[in-house]
Amino acid sequence: MDKRTPQCSPEPVLRAFGQAVRELRKARGFSQETFAQYCGLDRSYLGSVERGERNITLANIERIIAALHMKPSEFFLTLDEHFRDLAMQRGPIHLNGFTHSFRPTISKHTPP
Repeated sequence: MDKRTPQCSPEPVLRAFGQAVRELRKARGFSQETFAQYCGLDRSYLGSVERGERNITLANIERIIAALHMKPSEFFLTLDEHFRDLAMQRGPIHLNGFTHSFRPTISKHTPP
């Protein structure tokens, strides 16, 4: 099963993720090929991730973040910056209406 998005423009979250990976990889002096080998991923797969063409799995996100020697929280702070950049270029980013239907309920009672 091909996990790439359709040939239309990439989803903003995939583009932002890919840009963050590319920026951090280059800042650490890795070529795309060397970094892919270090992560245990195929170079063409990593390239498609960096271009925002792949809906990457959580397991592969973990591989990339670990290879960057980062904590997930550090990586996602960088990703936040890319979202801000995209928002400034295009206006607000909507994640498929998810936030409108998600209403967390916080219980005011503590469990016994």
